[in-house]
Amino acid sequence: MNIRITGVAHRLGSEILHPETLENYFKRDPGTVEQLSGVTRLHRMAANEDLVTLARDAAIDALAAANVPLSKVSGIFSSCNPTTDYLIPSLAPMVASKLGLTHVLACNVGMGCAGGVQALQATFNQLLADTALGKVSTYVLVTGDHISRMLDKESWKTAILFSDGISAVVVTNDPQATGGFIVERVASECYAGESVDVINLPNALATRDTETPRICMLQMRGRGVFEFGTRIVPRVRELSGVEDFSKFYIIPHQANVRMLNELPTPFGIHDEQLYTDGITKIGNISGAACFLGLEDCLNRGLDKKAERILLCAFGAELQVAVAVLRRG
Repeated sequence: MNIRITGVAHRLGSEILHPETLENYFKRDPGTVEQLSGVTRLHRMAANEDLVTLARDAAIDALAAANVPLSKVSGIFSSCNPTTDYLIPSLAPMVASKLGLTHVLACNVGMGCAGGVQALQATFNQLLADTALGKVSTYVLVTGDHISRMLDKESWKTAILFSDGISAVVVTNDPQATGGFIVERVASECYAGESVDVINLPNALATRDTETPRICMLQMRGRGVFEFGTRIVPRVRELSGVEDFSKFYIIPHQANVRMLNELPTPFGIHDEQLYTDGITKIGNISGAACFLGLEDCLNRGLDKKAERILLCAFGAELQVAVAVLRRG
């Protein structure tokens, strides 16, 4: 029995932030943002938008694309940084509630840029367990962030990279399902070590009674992040079980264009086998980036260039996560 992705959809924050606005604010030369990051526009949540509602709407669209009624949904998996209105409950049960679902599995998995693929790993493992029990199930995975909430508006390093938005993915072991992408393998690991906090978000609640509450803003040591991102290929080979990527189309996490441009050589692929349109057209949307890229590739037929697709996510917590997909 195959486990496959049968529907993908997304929602982005409706407000557009242009690089010129950031360059003027930070007093940088015109074109600096695109030169450093590849970004040509960013998305921000409007005052009347919230992540849970966008996740619900994306989930409804993904289910429609998969031709699956809401009544067939067995549960919700999610991955999200703490950017929703509540720390508790987390995104998955909030989306389940918004969809009107009860008595379903609702589980939030991981965070950061690898979190979306890690949530796919949890979904995949649950479907393996369901298959072993003879159970046919369909899960919706939602991953994304209202990440502008945790950005320091005075930090050039993070202001030019991140967008608000969410992706929804339908994953099933239904033997009647067709199309989409068969998930052949999904795995992840954490580098850990002394640099595990190279990207960090201080806990605003972690203060002593006599201290002023902390301001919860994303902190990123840029050079350390870049070096980590350009050293992941050997671990991707190990996790994916793939040595030769010459027949793959690779959708990496859309970190920034300079980091992505470093990847074709160690992967042993041509530039046209690497997806980079996400960072240029949308920006970095943390855990949703790979799935936004997958949806774009599906809509444009880019996946037909290769026999397999590799999702490759890396980022906060020094996590690396990969998924090997085949056209269904």
